[in-house]
Amino acid sequence: MTRKPAQIVVLGGGFGGLYAAMTLQRELDGSDLAQVTLVDRRNYFTFTPFLPEVAAGTLGRTHVTYPFRFLAQKGQFHFIQGVVQAFDLVKRTIRTETTTISYDYLIVSLGGVPSFFGNPQIEAHTLTLNSVDDALGIRNHVIRLFEQAVVEPDPIRRRQLLTFVVAGAGPCGVELAAELHHLIRTALLKFYPVDPSEIRIVLVSKGERILPDFAGKLADTGQQALIKRGIDVRSSTRVTGASAEYVELNDREIIPTRTTIWAAGVTPNPVLALLPATKSPQGGIVVDEFLKIPEFPEVYVIGDGASVMDRRQGRPYPALAPVAIRQGVRAAGNIMNVLQGRAREPFRFDFTGNIVGLGCGMALVNLLGIKFHGRLGWWLYRMAHLQRLVSFRNKASLALTLALNTIFDRDISCETWPETDQSMNSTRASSTLQDSGAPVAS
Repeated sequence: MTRKPAQIVVLGGGFGGLYAAMTLQRELDGSDLAQVTLVDRRNYFTFTPFLPEVAAGTLGRTHVTYPFRFLAQKGQFHFIQGVVQAFDLVKRTIRTETTTISYDYLIVSLGGVPSFFGNPQIEAHTLTLNSVDDALGIRNHVIRLFEQAVVEPDPIRRRQLLTFVVAGAGPCGVELAAELHHLIRTALLKFYPVDPSEIRIVLVSKGERILPDFAGKLADTGQQALIKRGIDVRSSTRVTGASAEYVELNDREIIPTRTTIWAAGVTPNPVLALLPATKSPQGGIVVDEFLKIPEFPEVYVIGDGASVMDRRQGRPYPALAPVAIRQGVRAAGNIMNVLQGRAREPFRFDFTGNIVGLGCGMALVNLLGIKFHGRLGWWLYRMAHLQRLVSFRNKASLALTLALNTIFDRDISCETWPETDQSMNSTRASSTLQDSGAPVAS
């Protein structure tokens, strides 16, 4: 009697989910042991570390996305586009808006969404950078404001149009502020006759310095580089309110602006609240050292939505892409171990360093305790990200585009304002089935 293949379902196609699916596909090559199904609300993977460069017009959609069905052509891999609406862990089923999916093993990698800390003003009047649509929306928004600024006779109103506030000074916020500066100074000022002194980029950091997870001296080097370029870095500061016309800081300063970009926090996907499992105070699913829910050992949770204790450090692992990737590989490996009669292996992750781009040919690198920056850092930054792109198509397209960018001007065409809503959040797109947009650390 032929044994029926085990059904392995992976929810979410961000870094964790994608690497879990690809690991299973590789391990199951030529085997009838199991069948893998990946479910995501989008039909493509997004390489989120490059989103700041999409927002700055350096890269486009095709450089940072890869259709899941291209991967599904390779064998024991199916893809279903859908949004998770319910879990039944007893019956081992998942329900989306279009179908019900049965599983024998489940990997939940639903990632995170922006956290606005319960402030509806900020949520309503800020842009986010969680998806390629968000990034393209920011790019279009900035160019539209320059189009308005060149015909605005009121200098006060013009300065408001040309003021850009980035809330959050982690890797995503820092890279975005740097890339916006690069876009404006090297591209937009060539074509828009505005006074450069009226342009202002404000980077708001709740800590005493930017990049709190980086070594102090390295972060200080990055902060001084941004300040030298003219970026207004506000340390020990928080955004407490926002509207379509201004942003308010915790010292009650009001900054007139039409652009506030929120990169100040991520919270686990609210869909995870449907899982009948213990939650951390932050809303993540508490899993054991094997990444599974103790009460349901066939269910694994990884990525931003998992609370996994680093027992050596005494705290949960951070929500970073490398952690999600390694968790995806480990969860897939443990499922294969169970299918083949081997013991599960605990998840362990050792940080080898971190890296962040500052644009203008500069990056900060901490590699195995060796810290450096500048052009060498930028080269390593490019190589690290290029190596993680999932397809040769993306790698070749990226390399060609970066070469052409040194010769030709960036495209500054943009769409008109949406007829139904000219507010800043009109371009926001939720990223409910993606892992965090945090830039990659090595």
